[in-house]
Parts: sequence; C-alpha cells; structure tokens
Amino acid sequence: MHANFNRVRPCMLFNYLGTNLYAFTYNGYKMMLKMPGGIAMDFNIIEERYGFKIHNMEQIKNICRAETDKGVKCIKRAHMSSSYFLFMYSAVNYLHQKGFDRVIPYNSCLDGSICVEDDKYIYYVVDWVESRECKFKKQEDLKDIIKTAAAFHDATIGYKAPEGAKPRVFYNKWTSKFNRKCIELLEFSKCIEEKDYIDEFDGIFAKNLTYFWNQGRESIDLLNKSAYSKISLLSQERGEFCHHDMANHNFLRTPEDKIYMIDFDYCIMDTRLHDVASIVLRNMRHGVWDIDKAYFILNEYSKYYALSDEDLGVIKAFMVYPQDFWQVGLQYYVEHQPWTFEYFLLRLNRVIVDIEMRQKFLNEILVL
Repeated sequence: MHANFNRVRPCMLFNYLGTNLYAFTYNGYKMMLKMPGGIAMDFNIIEERYGFKIHNMEQIKNICRAETDKGVKCIKRAHMSSSYFLFMYSAVNYLHQKGFDRVIPYNSCLDGSICVEDDKYIYYVVDWVESRECKFKKQEDLKDIIKTAAAFHDATIGYKAPEGAKPRVFYNKWTSKFNRKCIELLEFSKCIEEKDYIDEFDGIFAKNLTYFWNQGRESIDLLNKSAYSKISLLSQERGEFCHHDMANHNFLRTPEDKIYMIDFDYCIMDTRLHDVASIVLRNMRHGVWDIDKAYFILNEYSKYYALSDEDLGVIKAFMVYPQDFWQVGLQYYVEHQPWTFEYFLLRLNRVIVDIEMRQKFLNEILVL
C-alpha cells in the first residue's frame, strides 16, 4: 500500500486573512499543496485512491478541508506507521460499532485499504463535520466534554487490537516513564553545563530544575503508594484505551449541539484515569489552578463513572508530575523544535509563572 509522490507543477497558494489558513482551487493541473512546516501532499493520488474529485480546498491548521463531488472531506497527513494507524482505525470503528456515535469513522480507499502511504507518512480521510471547537471556559461545553469523555471510555471496554496493529501500550508504565523523564531532566542539566554560552532559557531552566526534579520524584513515590498497579491491571483486562490528547479543540460542537471527539493520532492503551487527569490539568494551566474547578470536573465525571478514592489517589499522583517543564526542556534540548527563541522562552515562562499557584493547588488537593 505505497504511493510514489512524483514532482508536480507548482500550484498557486495564498495567505487567507493573515492566518495559517491557505486555500487552493482545483485548476485541472496535477495538484500538490505545500503547507506550513513543509507538509506536501499530491492530491491527485488522494483523488485516485479514494475515488473523489476535489473542486476546492483550504488548509485549516494541520488539515485540509476539501470540497469534493462526494461531499466535504477532511484530509490529514500524519507521521506514523501503517501498523499504528491500523490500531487507530480499528479503535474508532470499534467505538462506532459499540454505538458511540461521537466519533467520525475513517473513509476507506476504493481498493479497501485504509489510508494512502508513502515512505514517511500516511494520509487519511474522514467526512467533514461543520462545527465549532468547544471551549473549556464555557460551562456548557465543559460539561458536555466530560459527559462525552466518560461515554467514550465506557465504549472502549472490550477492544482487542487486530492482527498487524501496533498500539502504544501504557498499562502499568507510568512509574517507569516518570522515572525516565526524571533522568532526562538531569540530562538536560548536563546539556546546559556543556554549553559554551548560557542563554536566558538555560539560566531559567537550570534555576528551577531541582525543584521540578524533586516534584517528579514525589509523583513516583505517590504512585508507588497508590492503587495504580491494581487499577492499571484492571484496565488492561477490560481492554480500555485513551484518547491521550484531551484538548478543547479535539471536541467539536455541531449546530445541532452534538459533540464529536476527533484526532485520535495519539491514542494509547491505558486506564481512563490518564484522560481524566488530563482534562483537569488542561483546565488548570496558565494561571487557573482552581481547586473548586478541579473538583467540579471530577464530580461531573463521577456522574457517569464513579471515581473511587483509589482512582482519585492515582489521578492526584499523575497531576504532581511536572510534565510541562519536562516537555519544554525536551523540545529545546533534544527535539530542537523549529521555533523562535522568544517562543521557547514564552513556553518556559508560562510554566515558571504558574509555580506558586500550582504548588498551592497541589498542596490542597493532596490533603483532600
């Protein structure tokens, strides 16, 4: 299932309203749309494999909205193996078969294959759903996100990956993963020590590293004292999986007030508590850290799936780990993301500014 992308005649691109939204109008020539970040797709191959004709197309963030003779489609390129995509594809189909209609099934190619693949990427297609992104700050949206997430988790139970699928499996691995990340924090410190010039990012990161490393060790200690292993084993026996990217923009509200979950590119086999903790954390970041809102989220989720004291202990241990600090260090010292120095500083300073409020929040939630 390989597609060889040939060099093609350049197409006209234009910036739309000064944002990262690009539009391309089908003009009869062989098509390739080059997106920000070096993304390029040969859409003639997409047309041929999926059996539709594109009339008009625009880029929205990292996807393409394509108006075709078979309806409006969403086309996405993803950097993953076909075996992992098979897991995604089968997981979403399983949810739909279980009656969870808040996901959008993937389109299949004319020959029955599930995606288009080249040497580095896979390209997949789903139907476009007219909608808006949900917002955590809107209580109606937040309630519906929580309700949808709980229904999603219930629907995952019983899933078994098909032959050839290779999901990422996180059952009972939080402790080892957090331990590895603590080691990596120390490696980031070595990177700073070995530099000839210490920049502003290095200075801020080094100043706060010990504090966050200690917090990482505290998280591991709390996990070891919790019922994490028992809960994770039960999740594994039940076949639960997680969305693993519970951002507000992955929940869409249609004009009919139906909520859809999208973008399963980071989906993992793990306990639902991973997603629940993530929803709480995503609502706390950037100066919120509101204990009342955190418990509102947990209580709202418990309306659909009763969170036990053991569950809450695991969720709290997860929240203690300084994921945001570790992540920006990884992005700066290891991944060398193609961002400006100012943007790296912005991301780091967001974490640093939150330290006092976050610590107060953790102190409160750990004693409740």
